[in-house]
Amino acid sequence: MKEEVFDYSGKEPVAKKYDIEACEVVYGVDIPEPDPILIINGVLVLSRGNISTIKGKAKARKSFLITLLCSMVLKQDYSIKVLILDTEQSRHFVAKVLNRVYRLMGWTSANSRLKVLTLREYEFMERREILVQSIEDYCPDLIVLDGGVDIIGDFNNAEESKEVIGLLMRLSSENNCHIINVLHEGKTNGELRGHYGAEALNKSETVFEVVKDGDVSNVKPYATRNISFDEFSFKITEQGLPEYLGLVETATKVEMQNAKVRNCFMDILKPDKAKDYGSLVILYSELGVCSERTAKSHIAKAVVLGVIIKNETDGLYRLIECNNELENPF
Repeated sequence: MKEEVFDYSGKEPVAKKYDIEACEVVYGVDIPEPDPILIINGVLVLSRGNISTIKGKAKARKSFLITLLCSMVLKQDYSIKVLILDTEQSRHFVAKVLNRVYRLMGWTSANSRLKVLTLREYEFMERREILVQSIEDYCPDLIVLDGGVDIIGDFNNAEESKEVIGLLMRLSSENNCHIINVLHEGKTNGELRGHYGAEALNKSETVFEVVKDGDVSNVKPYATRNISFDEFSFKITEQGLPEYLGLVETATKVEMQNAKVRNCFMDILKPDKAKDYGSLVILYSELGVCSERTAKSHIAKAVVLGVIIKNETDGLYRLIECNNELENPF
């Protein structure tokens, strides 16, 4: 909606004039790619003039991921400055975040390349204003907003959500920086909460998803405008620092499908169970959620690979008890 300008002279308000030419993308004019802020394993993850999101359930170690990413950014370019704004934790715990980055960087004295602010005591509009002012004052290259939902009054209000995400986009563009928004997932569906979460997801260059798996947290590319980075993991050391563990060894689609096929037969033909061909086709198609044609194909290949066997005497199919994996049934 266009901004209206009032002159208080009794005349009708006049629509604001915009510089349309400044918005135009002209054919033949080379527009350079945005400068990178963070590259992981040769893949662009964060770039200037964009916003991103970190999503995860409570206690998924999102704050530890923040310190890890900040240290990676600071080490990749020694001219970069980072600003972290925390809206949730007490000053004591925010100080721990600061100290973790210092320890990861090997810093032993105050360093102007990192600023950390705690905004827990402020109202949401005050936090928003401090965000704007701190970017103007410090001119950081990377801003991490830990608790992004706390700069908005109602995260379920569509208009307000668009306004605040629009503000982050404008700040990142005008200041040639990158802003990471850290948000909680819903407790049941794993999605970002409310209109604000949906708007952040839609407008982000990269969405990191942090999933806790025992002593390890896995970081996945939930969504990205670039080539997806490979899933990686980190753990917390005895010294209380996040340690990058490298790429996560994920099962291929074939391996995952193979395991599903074998598990279906294990469930249907548990020891001491036997089924005729027709019953096996119906049960497999129901349990495997596939057509009867696909079920027949999987049964035939499972026989060849020694997962199940047909008894020639009664014509019934039984599970072969062995540890062999079902290899390439497709």
